[in-house]
Amino acid sequence: MSNMIDYLTWRGDLSFHQDPFNSVDALLLGNLSYVNFENIVPTIGEGRITIKDACDKYYEIHSAEEIAADRSFIKYAPPLMKAIAESDRYKDAYLLNYVSDTDTLRQIQFAAVEILTSDGASFISYRGTDDTVIAWKEDCYLSFKTVPAETEAAIYLQHVIEDRDNPVRLGGHSKGGHLAIYAAMNVDSELTDRIETIYNFDGPGFNQEIMELECFKRIQPKIKKYVPQTSLVGTFLYNTTEPTVVRSNEIGVMQHDPLSWQVEGKEFVTCEDTDMISHLFDDTVSGWLDEMDFAARKTFVDDLFAVLEASGCENVSMIFKIGIKGTKAMLEQTTKISSSSSGKIRTLIKMFVVNVNKLSNNVAKGRLEDNNKVLGLVAEIKGKTENIKNNAVHNETRSDRLER
Repeated sequence: MSNMIDYLTWRGDLSFHQDPFNSVDALLLGNLSYVNFENIVPTIGEGRITIKDACDKYYEIHSAEEIAADRSFIKYAPPLMKAIAESDRYKDAYLLNYVSDTDTLRQIQFAAVEILTSDGASFISYRGTDDTVIAWKEDCYLSFKTVPAETEAAIYLQHVIEDRDNPVRLGGHSKGGHLAIYAAMNVDSELTDRIETIYNFDGPGFNQEIMELECFKRIQPKIKKYVPQTSLVGTFLYNTTEPTVVRSNEIGVMQHDPLSWQVEGKEFVTCEDTDMISHLFDDTVSGWLDEMDFAARKTFVDDLFAVLEASGCENVSMIFKIGIKGTKAMLEQTTKISSSSSGKIRTLIKMFVVNVNKLSNNVAKGRLEDNNKVLGLVAEIKGKTENIKNNAVHNETRSDRLER
């Protein structure tokens, strides 16, 4: 099936006057911020460069061998930029106001770039999360605190658009979509009126407390969210709006890769709902988080990533492919963390590293003959989850009795 690069092949010769900006355009630009534009795109207030010239300069600095050797989750970004730059639709678009700030000590991973398109609008593209374990840990920190990248996203947007009056679109993939929403909530109210649309492509949601704020309610009608069938990142926390579900040609966590999202013409190929794996993850993790205060959430997240790091994997996608040795190392680590977290994390390991990975492969390969077998495995996993929950309640009650 076709994807967003095929969209450029089919419709890249059409100007924005002939065919107005759409959500597939937003996905393209929302992923452009994954490119490392250091020393290529001018920083804030220092000028601009066409995307074609930026692309040429990037490929002068980085050899084809270097680009081909990249095995990261976002390895598609440079070839995507090249496809965008070679299209008539975008070759004269300008890139400006590039910033990038990554510091493990400050626990920040933030980057953004502005794209000025030929229809006169600005698209602010926020970089999302790569698939490193440490980056996903930052995503999980969103469940209990404001992370530095959120603050930087709001400051960036305010500074970049406050002295101009052109229309503004915001967006990003993964955490980038979340940052776009957070930034729009926190700029001056008169600037909010200039924001046309906020695109969140499989990015995390927000805590319920945030969604009750007036600044969120003001921008909520502008939000468009898109997730794949097996959305895991995009179902984390509460959805800011009802998402459009896009069909993917990948399985499991790899559906987070936007190149796997299917496109027909200028529209996404959609499904009615996310699949059972996505629902299972959402029901399980959301249920646990709802029962925790922010301090308990921090303990849980730190414990979870201590276990994931014990696998020896630096990338999340690798965790779903580890063998017995890696799984055993993670299970052993669960004996060294807090008792409140260990049962939940053991359930997650069995659910997503073992059972759900097997389920995804079987569904993809057509080995499950009927839906009842799928439902049976999901029910089995849900049953294990309920046992963990019931045991936790029992232990808390017993503890209260002993204290009395």
